Amino acid sequence: MKLTYDVIEDVYDDTTQIRTMTEQARMPSGDLLIRTTLYTPHHISMNVTHIGGKKNRKSLFKALR
Repeated sequence: MKLTYDVIEDVYDDTTQIRTMTEQARMPSGDLLIRTTLYTPHHISMNVTHIGGKKNRKSLFKALR
């Protein structure tokens, strides 16, 4: 299954050179996946959260693009 993610937050800090990007994707069951990725000069970390929901809810957050 391939999911389409919508970007809901994309922030870069010039001082620390850290970028944070948060995206959401609708699963076929109607649930949402929220994916947050933290990019630093030394490593990358990722957190994925599953949110059960109703099929008629369009999204949890408004997409940037």
